[in-house]
Formats: sequence, structure tokens, C-alpha cells
Amino acid sequence: MMIACSTAVRCASPLDTALSDIAAAGFRHIDLLAIDGWVHVHTRDLAADFEGTAGHVEGLLRRHALTPIALNTGVGPQLHDRSAEASERRARETAALVRLMGRLGVRVAAIQPRNADPSRPWEEVLDACVATLREQTAAGAAQGVTFALELHVRSPFETLEQARRLLAALPDLALVYDPSHFVMQGVDLRETFWLIDRARHVHLRDAAPGHMQVPLGEGAVDFDRVLGELKERGYRGDFSIEYLETDAFDALDSARRLFDVVARHFPGG
Repeated sequence: MMIACSTAVRCASPLDTALSDIAAAGFRHIDLLAIDGWVHVHTRDLAADFEGTAGHVEGLLRRHALTPIALNTGVGPQLHDRSAEASERRARETAALVRLMGRLGVRVAAIQPRNADPSRPWEEVLDACVATLREQTAAGAAQGVTFALELHVRSPFETLEQARRLLAALPDLALVYDPSHFVMQGVDLRETFWLIDRARHVHLRDAAPGHMQVPLGEGAVDFDRVLGELKERGYRGDFSIEYLETDAFDALDSARRLFDVVARHFPGG
């Protein structure tokens, strides 16, 4: 079991800066952002110039003596876009992500479900997303790696009912468990614990109703309860501490302190 710091902790900074700061904070493992159009690794670049993009990442990892244990991914097209152009691009970028995972020795990647589509009935969006997720997870499984969906606010899958409907359609789908997305919606975390049984990876940060992240100790995430539930349910995966860089508070300080909280419950990370 390992505890990583997400490079999101420096999502307003270049990857070199992010890795330098994460290493200086004492972390040994990272969760690498690879969400197209955001920061650090763009999947369009990975597909267009795999060797150049992957080689750059590998060089920075060596420079800062950090090991990636997970990716946080999002290809360019929306999950619910089933057009021929989107499907072809998605396949290219997914293949490049799988190749990068093999190159870096990473076995699990989160799928960021991107945006909802309020222009269509949700059931239609669900059907489209199910088809896409079948393709992406199969592409990973064929090479021995796992894509796990993160249930995310402002995505097609932000509520527990939407999660139930999705899992009914895809009973073998792996998940990333992140309690912050439910806390910010005011959901009692006890209602989310059943999701842990489907979790292949866990993202953690403190949050509060209406706020996706707050400094550690100022929010409503009961980490002792969450980590105790993970242990009781036999969770055997890794953890990523996923604070996002902000001017409001020192995200890296909260990440470092949260590492200590997780390590008390799951030593050896």
C-alpha cells in the first residue's frame, strides 16, 4: 500500500515545479495528472508524440526521484460523445495512456468523467457513457492495467443514484473512491461506504458542504471514520492525496499533514 501526492497540488505550475515541490515536501510517490486541456500531461500530445512526451515525463521523474503509482486521466472528447471523430480520437489517446502506464509501471488510472450534458436526457447520456467506458476499460484490461471511474461533481455521475444506475449497467466497473465530492453535496458519508467495495484506488482531501476542498481539519470529512471503513472492508489499493493548488491556503501543507493521517491507519506508505 502506497500513499501518493497528486501533481494537482501544483496544478497552476509546470510539471517540473510540481515534482520539485512534492519531493521537497517528503513524498516519494505521485499521482500524475494526464487530463487533456488541463496541465502536466496532455493526452493529445501523448498520442501525437509519445516518445517525446513520455521521455520528458520520465526525465523529470528521475530528476526528482519520484515514482508514479497512478494516473488521473481524461482524454479530449467528452465521455458521452459517441461521434465517429470523438471515438477515433478517444481510442488513440486511450492507447497512448495505456502505453504510458506500461512505460511507467503504473497499474491503475482514474477516469475523470468530464462534463455533464444538460442538452440531452440523462438516460441517453448514460447509454453513451456506458459504451465509452466499456471500450476504455477493455483497452486497459487487454494490457493488464485498470481504468477506474471517479464519481465527480458536475459530471454525468455525481449522485449516488446515478452511480447505482451506472453500476447496474456495468457491474464490473472499477471505481475511484473520493469522499470529497459527496461531502461538498451535503451527503452523509455513511451512505457512500458501499462504493468502497468497488474501489481500486482512493483520492482524499478535506471538503465541506459547497466546497470541494478546504484546509485539512477545517472540513467535514471524518478521516478516521473513512479510513477505518476502508480497513474494515478490506481495501488493498493505494491512496492519492489530491489537493488542488489554490491562493486560498497552502495545499501542499494540507497534503503533507494528510499523508500522516493516512499513514497512521495504513502504515508503510
